[in-house]
Amino acid sequence: MMDSAPSRESGFVESLIDSVTDPVFVKDRKHRWVLFNDAFVALLGRPRVELLGKSDYDFFPKAQADVFWRQDELVFETGRENSNEEMLTDAKGQTHVLVTRKVRWTSASGESFLIGTIRDITELVNSADDAKRSKERLHRAEKLETLGHLAGGMAHDFNNLLTAIVGCADLLLESLPAGDPSRRDVEEIRVAGRRGANLTGRLLSLTRRPAGLPRRVALGSIAHGMIDMLRRLLPADVDLVLAAKKSAPAVRLDPGLVEQVLLNLVVNAGEAMRGGGKATIEVADAPKGGGGLRGRCVRLTVRDDGPGMSEKIRSRVFEPFFTTKLNGSGLGLSTVAETVRRSGGAVSVESAPGKGSAFHVFWPAVAGKAVVERGVPAPVRSSAGGRGRALVVDDDEAVRRFSARCLEREGYEVVSAESPAEALKLAEANDGLFELFVIDVVMPRMRGPELAARLTAHQPGARVVFTSGRRKEECALPDDGAPFLAKPYSARDLIASVSAPRRAASGPSRRARRPGRAQSRRKES
Repeated sequence: MMDSAPSRESGFVESLIDSVTDPVFVKDRKHRWVLFNDAFVALLGRPRVELLGKSDYDFFPKAQADVFWRQDELVFETGRENSNEEMLTDAKGQTHVLVTRKVRWTSASGESFLIGTIRDITELVNSADDAKRSKERLHRAEKLETLGHLAGGMAHDFNNLLTAIVGCADLLLESLPAGDPSRRDVEEIRVAGRRGANLTGRLLSLTRRPAGLPRRVALGSIAHGMIDMLRRLLPADVDLVLAAKKSAPAVRLDPGLVEQVLLNLVVNAGEAMRGGGKATIEVADAPKGGGGLRGRCVRLTVRDDGPGMSEKIRSRVFEPFFTTKLNGSGLGLSTVAETVRRSGGAVSVESAPGKGSAFHVFWPAVAGKAVVERGVPAPVRSSAGGRGRALVVDDDEAVRRFSARCLEREGYEVVSAESPAEALKLAEANDGLFELFVIDVVMPRMRGPELAARLTAHQPGARVVFTSGRRKEECALPDDGAPFLAKPYSARDLIASVSAPRRAASGPSRRARRPGRAQSRRKES
């Protein structure tokens, strides 16, 4: 009801605004609402009786009310129409983006009123903002993927260097007598090389597909092996503590998968404690399961002393691209959740404002002892007697020289090739004379499996060993029983792969041995 205007005019205005579906309001010269329609009541989320005769200052934050008052006063003073984009907070605390059109209307008695019509464009603005954020997140994800490929390539090249460093240190150590003072320096070289291999392994674990090679592992052992690297990733004022119970059973997982999960959770904890604090890694037995899993499990927990999360944020924390960080990608925790789910585990989070956060990962426990990562291998001793002829194909010269020395000490006559093209020429010139091919998987112009197929087409009885600085599951190798040797490898690793019994292929093999062919050609030559 508009008491200040004549009833005839008031009735006309009231019937007019009630016919409009968008919110409409009328204010008197003192900026009080004297008339409005149902859409306006719904927008503000308050009963009609609470609004009538009140002003913006009675319901909105002062900053918003000041803006409304200044714009309304401008219309009253000038009589000119005013259209503006405004922000309005309703009774539930939700902020709306509005386009408001305001005009001055003067009654027959000379009183001035302000009539405003509102268009709520909140959803439109949110959609545009979401599209912009999605584009930005996609761009960040593409950059992360590019960095992942770059990291994988760098790790591959670095593993070539480590193969030569660690391998040659092994060979040198073997040649030195027990009391030689130089042995200590060589041992330090070998240990440093192994540490470098561990670092490249961590790097590769971030770039490969989730599927890996599962085996029985102890989560506490993996966490202990990563603790130094994880501390370097955290701010200097964040302390990292490991509390792993030795009584926790083993789990059957790819160790690299566990490393990826642990790394993401620890980095997330560090980002939550910008003002310093303590992060704790816990590994414990969970006899009754957890996270929705039943039965005995092993629990991996990362706690932080950060500000904690509200229920609203906690419910969305594993959503892809959701982040509360200014420069966050929103990929870390969603990657954890997906990786854990695919590996048969479960993840949950506990958090409250002011009480920090705890991310729990549960994996089913398995019987049996965990596989302990192999330490520094003992030097390999050469065996007596000829073993035949071997062809080593690798585009890294240091790796070729090291592999050739190892095989020569084992009794092989070794020929090396730096490219697939050179290897094919050597094979053609020495058809039937090679007993062994040691082939790098990743080489320019031709991949290792293709080269192996072409080489064994001429010499089907020869043995093939594949090597690579990448993970086996990334190499797309044929399932024909050929051994795979990950770089960096030692002399012992190489000889063990060469000497291991052949595994039967899953299907017909192109390498079925033709008895007597190699021997007969050797006699003919």
